[in-house]
Amino acid sequence: MSGETSVAHMNISDRNIVPESAAAAEASAVTPMMKQYLEIKAANPDCLLFYRMGDFYELFFEDAEIASRALGIVLTRRGKHQGADIPMCGVPIHRSDDYLHRLIAAGFRVAVCEQTEDPADAKKRGAKSVVARDVTRLITAGTLTEDSLLDARRNNYLVAIVRAKASAPDAPALFALAAIDISTAEFRVMECDRLTLAAEIARIEPGEIIVSDALYGDPDVAPWLRELPVTPLTRDVFDGATAERRLAAYFAVATTQAFGTFSRLELTAAAACVTYVERTQLGARPPLSPPTREAAGASLMIDAATRANLELMRTLSGERGGALIAAIDRTVTVAGARLLGQRLAAPLTDPAAINARLDAVALFVADGAARSDARAQLSAAPDLAARCRASCWRAAARAILRRCATGLWRRPRSRAACATLPDCRPKWTPPRRRWSRRPPMSQPRSPRRLATTCLT
Repeated sequence: MSGETSVAHMNISDRNIVPESAAAAEASAVTPMMKQYLEIKAANPDCLLFYRMGDFYELFFEDAEIASRALGIVLTRRGKHQGADIPMCGVPIHRSDDYLHRLIAAGFRVAVCEQTEDPADAKKRGAKSVVARDVTRLITAGTLTEDSLLDARRNNYLVAIVRAKASAPDAPALFALAAIDISTAEFRVMECDRLTLAAEIARIEPGEIIVSDALYGDPDVAPWLRELPVTPLTRDVFDGATAERRLAAYFAVATTQAFGTFSRLELTAAAACVTYVERTQLGARPPLSPPTREAAGASLMIDAATRANLELMRTLSGERGGALIAAIDRTVTVAGARLLGQRLAAPLTDPAAINARLDAVALFVADGAARSDARAQLSAAPDLAARCRASCWRAAARAILRRCATGLWRRPRSRAACATLPDCRPKWTPPRRRWSRRPPMSQPRSPRRLATTCLT
């Protein structure tokens, strides 16, 4: 009897253990959707992941907690993972740009994960099939292309900083700086010392700065870098041995010699910029102008403290209103506003260049009719850089740019007024025949420079 009782007790215990084990296994199991999310998140660990679910972008786990605090939105829960509740928050797709703007302004990087197939197609594979998703955009402060996230009246630069190894212990450090604005295709490089570097960063006001892990951890510059919007990257991005090859590959040329003469340090900084752009644009190559070298001393060096006290671009409280730029900006196009900001931030030092600019101003001051006519016509001109950007790097972007620039050039009054300006005199006349696809490579693209130069 005792044996039967023992057996019965054992069977009852077994029946009690099985449900508990099943419950534990069920609690620790990962759903197909969550498995997909974790895989995509593992591939983008340094970004907040906007995971598309229907009409919302959802964030989970730590991303949800961070976004909830930064955006002031409600933090909820969705299911369990390894026995713990999964934090979740979401933003509606039709308002996602507003939330993205706030996150980027707060210094976060965002990976946008979209549904890459129709949910109906996913159901055909089975009731529990997960809709295919993949990251379609990596959004960082220095690589913005969306009009809704950009201030069209000012540049948004991505800057790479590289430091050369000192030849002697007491030798001053030499730096190279490359600046790209992918929204306007500008690309500049320069070499400078430590003091000039700080002044150049204050002038450029980059949206994002990339440096190597080693430079970010260097005690000599780390305190200064940590006050800036810096993104440290691995050493391979700043590999000087492959810099020229990577830069040439980006522009699809055999060598960079056609762009001019650059030091190895400048090539390293330029290659770091284009490598980072390619990574954030998921392999796409937005059109950039070839890199141009800024000569040392071409503009007046103004240190950050002096620049802030002069309130050139913003007041001491950080507002544009009340600064010098707001007081003198009467431009009628956003491209003109960007050019005015660049010229105000970097006063020229070459007397010949200063006099050429003053001659252009004097012409419009003396001829009020020409000034009014030019302003009226320019006010109807589109933002050529934005048109090119909106086409998302398709071949049609270049055609749009040519049509806009050539159309402006063909206006008789615009041509007559601009032809007298010393710094925007046309170098060639557009052919009368209509280009079938693109202009001959031997013809310089002067209309774009013409339209941009004359905006102020």
